[in-house]
Amino acid sequence: MDRKDDRPFIGVVFKCCKVYSRIYLNKQKTAFVGWCPRCAAQIRIKVSPDGTDARFFEMT
Repeated sequence: MDRKDDRPFIGVVFKCCKVYSRIYLNKQKTAFVGWCPRCAAQIRIKVSPDGTDARFFEMT
């Protein structure tokens, strides 16, 4: 399946299962939301007006 996805994303290492995944900006553009691909732990990173240039994060 060839899918072009231009949605903004950030990379996250889920330390719970030692896996990497992308999480995407929600429709309201208020947070990046995703789930661990192995155990389904949810992560939500709010978008701030001050923001950061970081593109990779670790979830504990």
